[in-house]
Amino acid sequence: MKHNLFIEGKSEQESLVILAQEGDRQAFVRLFQGVQQSLYRAACVILQNDQDACDATQEAALKAFRFLRSLRQPQFFKTWITRILINECRGILREKRKMSYYPDMNSWHVNLREAAGAEINVLEAVNRLTFNYRTVVVLRYLDGYSQKEIARILGCPIGTVKSRINLALRKLKEGLEGQDIPEQRNQESHHAL
Repeated sequence: MKHNLFIEGKSEQESLVILAQEGDRQAFVRLFQGVQQSLYRAACVILQNDQDACDATQEAALKAFRFLRSLRQPQFFKTWITRILINECRGILREKRKMSYYPDMNSWHVNLREAAGAEINVLEAVNRLTFNYRTVVVLRYLDGYSQKEIARILGCPIGTVKSRINLALRKLKEGLEGQDIPEQRNQESHHAL
């Protein structure tokens, strides 16, 4: 096990990735701990079920550990593992549809106990979005990814990401009209959330 955390000329995250790729399990644990909360939060909003979010996050961690050596650019670890998580979420939703256990995705709800006031209304509106729109909203506004990073995560053109964000914001605005919620301007698209 390596004790020197930093590799000369590399950030802490890049150093941890390189050490983990060389077999340092503690480096991977630290690396994953740095992104775990963000991944779980994204999975909760996308899947709208705490248990499924835990499963998706855990599976993403296992796959990331198993395939970490395939990551060629250590600086993109968070983007790479987020893409793994999105694919896990997609797979869980696909299985749910096959089982017809949840015939109506709109009946799923994110755990809103900790949210208050206007946040509940916004989260409920996000819950009503389809998977593709909900995913871009989570990645952009919960996790703060740029449109370029979202395109890389989802494996689609940046134009598709821009379109999905704009349509999602329009749908959110329509869903929130008539409710007393202060508007916030999005500098990228100039649509109010």
